[in-house]
Amino acid sequence: MIVLIFHGSRDPDHNRQAAELARAVGADYAFMETEPKFRGGLGVPMFVADGADYRRALEIATVKAPPLVKWPGFAEYLRGLGAELYIFHGPDRGDVASLGLPVAFIEGEPNLDKAPCVEVAAPVVITRGHIYKLIQAKYSRCPARLMPPLAEQPKFVEYLRKTLPLVVQRFQNAEVMRDEELTKFPSNYAASE
Repeated sequence: MIVLIFHGSRDPDHNRQAAELARAVGADYAFMETEPKFRGGLGVPMFVADGADYRRALEIATVKAPPLVKWPGFAEYLRGLGAELYIFHGPDRGDVASLGLPVAFIEGEPNLDKAPCVEVAAPVVITRGHIYKLIQAKYSRCPARLMPPLAEQPKFVEYLRKTLPLVVQRFQNAEVMRDEELTKFPSNYAASE
């Protein structure tokens, strides 16, 4: 059974949406910070970008998958949203910058506090948990329409449903995730296929 490994939080919205997303794609779920903890199966870390929490999840995961920003078709999925600004947690380690999108970070540069006001912004977070709510509060200085988190986007759920088996197949026997492994994904894979 595929088990999506999320951060987990004291925020019940995060935990509820993570569980709903896992069920929607036919997987189970586990958390790093709360119950249920990962106890076995094909554990896949579910983090948008590289960072300390992703690397901790990678240590216990049985599927050494990269963060979402390196999944096939994810950059194209984000571009397809048509947002004028993409907001990440940060700080960036280069993965987000390589997407070629107009970005801002809660932590890191360019910082959300100095980001331009736009009409439509996309918080690139999986759930409507603590980080999404922090983005809402920090960017409330602008009258932008914030897109919902990924778990609330039906097209993302479909993207994840289609892409997850490819990721599991490619990384389930990997000892460590390597960038060169990413080149083995179909280069033309997109969420619309």
